Amino acid sequence: MSDEEKKIPEQAQPDPHEAQTPREASAFRNAWEMQAQARREAELRERKRQADAEEAAYREREEYARELQEEKVELMRLRQGVIEESDKLRGRDPEKKYSLGERFGNWLYHSKWWLGMAVFVAFVGAFLIYDYVTREDPDLRILVISANDEIYLHTPELTGWAAEHCPDYNGNEKQEVGLVYVPVSQGTLETGSADSASANTQLMVQFETANCMLVIADDASEAYLTPEGKGAEIFADLTELYPDCAAVDGYKLMLSGTQFAKRLGLEKPLNAGTYLAIRQPYENMETKEKNQIAFDQAKELLDQLVPELMQEGAE
Repeated sequence: MSDEEKKIPEQAQPDPHEAQTPREASAFRNAWEMQAQARREAELRERKRQADAEEAAYREREEYARELQEEKVELMRLRQGVIEESDKLRGRDPEKKYSLGERFGNWLYHSKWWLGMAVFVAFVGAFLIYDYVTREDPDLRILVISANDEIYLHTPELTGWAAEHCPDYNGNEKQEVGLVYVPVSQGTLETGSADSASANTQLMVQFETANCMLVIADDASEAYLTPEGKGAEIFADLTELYPDCAAVDGYKLMLSGTQFAKRLGLEKPLNAGTYLAIRQPYENMETKEKNQIAFDQAKELLDQLVPELMQEGAE
């Protein structure tokens, strides 16, 4: 750079990024305004087109509704015999006459979904009613809460033996005893699973009804029935009912050492503390009178079972 150039003030030197000339700026502004004007005009045309389309659709609907109303009036006048023909209805297809079979077929076609559901519900209801009417309840039931699959597998032996000594309480000329198995243990009640919830519910239901007054339990299951030492609040004191029975311990008739395992043909030993008990007839979801009747019937059966359990030769 020469000395003369260095003497030129810094602001006097040409700026390569100097703003465009007024003419160039004016040309750009005009172009932008023209584009904006074109956009506004296009937007206004689109709005007018939409408004016209909506207005045309509205007028078309109004015209269609008016024509329908006029045709309905003309049709009523024809049916009433006021006029013999109508220009408004001329050219229309005559009203079709459907036969009874065609009307039924049309109804069946349009109603098939809900009709199918109704048939299914009716079938299930009929089955439940039939099952309830024809089902014969046993004369008496025994509740097994000892978590011992061996006892459950020998249900026919247990119920058959008890039925031999059970009177015909329901009058159907049969001696029948049923078994309800609700295994009670830490594994069945404390897992938090659906099976655990079901077992808890079944256990509560059985002890709130008069269905099962005779109960087979053990030490593990008893912990889930009542607080420690409170079993006498549920079960009757057997020392008063069978004072001469050596297997009686309070409300428990201890089954280990009796004929119980031999009668059932059990191959595995009983759970620790397995016992037979009878519930007291107190009021719950059912009346005390109904519980008393169930207790008396269970006591009559128990009177027959105790001597056989205590026979000589027990294993």
